[in-house]
Amino acid sequence: MDDKPTLGFIGLGNMGRPMVLRLLEAGYRVLVSDRRWEVAQALELHGAEAVPTPLLVADQVDVFLTCLPGDEELFEVYIGPEGALEHLKPGAMVIDLSTASPMMVQRIADEARARQIDVIDAPVGGGPGEARNGNLTIIVGADAAVFERALPILQTLGRDVFLVGDPGMGKVVKLVGNLIAGVSLILIGEALALAANAGADLTRVYEVIRSSSGGWKLWTEVVPELLGEARGVGFRLELMKRDMELAMRLGNDVGSPVPLAALAHQFYVAAMARGWGGLAAHEVARLVGRLANVQFGAGRAVGGDLLAAE
Repeated sequence: MDDKPTLGFIGLGNMGRPMVLRLLEAGYRVLVSDRRWEVAQALELHGAEAVPTPLLVADQVDVFLTCLPGDEELFEVYIGPEGALEHLKPGAMVIDLSTASPMMVQRIADEARARQIDVIDAPVGGGPGEARNGNLTIIVGADAAVFERALPILQTLGRDVFLVGDPGMGKVVKLVGNLIAGVSLILIGEALALAANAGADLTRVYEVIRSSSGGWKLWTEVVPELLGEARGVGFRLELMKRDMELAMRLGNDVGSPVPLAALAHQFYVAAMARGWGGLAAHEVARLVGRLANVQFGAGRAVGGDLLAAE
């Protein structure tokens, strides 16, 4: 007898859709809903059951998963006038995989607790490829006993699953990681521009730094894309801008200054003003290069008035 819980999944974007496919392949019954009805319907070809609204999903499932853009969408799905919490049965479980503010997931957890519903705060690290292959990093905030109950689902989606505290702490740790990445992308652009304007071969710079103490994962993954052909969008620049804003809000809430996050945020604002929001987040490094009259590409840099030439 199959004792797998029935799952509902809300939010079928670049990350949500491949996660649903993983869950279906693992033998779960999955009900799906998205504002784009055609996206939900398309997953029926893979065995999912498309449902018109999150509220109707909540009526039928044991575990309710969300992967949504941010606080506004989480509020609408869980707490708003047609919120799912009112329709989940006592003993149900919520797993939120979104990157959002710790305060919002804590509010959802408080509302859920009053209804005897458990909440797993589980933002993820990785892109669509890792989601499709079950190789995500999942950062979990939850009660330890609830975490153990959710572990089979989480291990279907992720290779590395970390319990870091109570609901809200998963979001904190995720924002800390994205703060490091977001600021580092600015630094990569600055370093490459400096090297180019000093006459260095950027391919050789990349290789040397890769083999030294500066060759951390982000350098290894991002610089080849800046110097050669892009392999795909992955994490969008507009989402990194949002995460810088969330990190600044968290810093304000806990009284911890984040001056480099605030400075980095301005570069993302400038990139958004150029219409780059849908590009990969690391394209912000190209903007930093252009401020130094350097264009990255094909393993070399070309000086000149690139800003005027756009």
